[in-house]
Amino acid sequence: MKGNLLKYPGRKWLKHEALWSEEEIRSVLPETEQFATDTFTQMIERHTVLFLKPDLGMRGQGIIKVSREEGGACMVQTATKTYRHRNVKLASQKLKQLIGSKSYIVQQGIDLIRIKGKPVDFRVLLHIRPNKKWRFFGIMGKVAAKNRFVTNHSSGGKPIRLHQALLSTFHVSKQDITEWDGRIRALSDKIAKAMKMHYPNITELGLDIAIDTNQQIWLLEANTKPQYQLFRYHANSHLYDKIETSVHILRASALTKMIR
Repeated sequence: MKGNLLKYPGRKWLKHEALWSEEEIRSVLPETEQFATDTFTQMIERHTVLFLKPDLGMRGQGIIKVSREEGGACMVQTATKTYRHRNVKLASQKLKQLIGSKSYIVQQGIDLIRIKGKPVDFRVLLHIRPNKKWRFFGIMGKVAAKNRFVTNHSSGGKPIRLHQALLSTFHVSKQDITEWDGRIRALSDKIAKAMKMHYPNITELGLDIAIDTNQQIWLLEANTKPQYQLFRYHANSHLYDKIETSVHILRASALTKMIR
């Protein structure tokens, strides 16, 4: 994987493979495989919840949630429909029908923290600086809309700040929030450096970070051309304008290099 010069590596599987090869990051990655019915069958035995994601999908579109129930039954959920099957084999057949010829990954479901029963995850935004070091812009949370299992802003997810989410779930002190912020910053820097090593030409990263009910931090996905609208709601009212300016500079520079 090292030395891959893809500007914007789109495939989730390739990015997962790159990061999985880094031992210090591996522990924060959910188990992830390319979808096949036998792979799904093995993974659903290990995890009660799995998420199937389009390898080239974005904004939460096309994601399927599978939950294993008592007695071996499975519930398969798309954005609009729910199917119940009496066993894993029937569920895998339904998934194959839903997915068709598209390339999907299957990922271990993380027991996300919840606010009023709605799952929450976080977006960390980083841009590369002229000195080749990553600039950490901040963290914003996303609370899923009612009856949704994806938190994406485009799917009705509502913004929430890190301290609000942690106060609502773990009732942490201000000092603890500072420690949480530091932990996420440090992890994000490690991930960004690893991504830059495998994909030297990337200039932007939007890391989808999860915190589970045991207070463990996970990386769900690394986006290399991320949306940043959530940061309109950041506590720093000037941050969004700074991000937008930085994005325009980075993308204009990339376009100039392509023309040359």
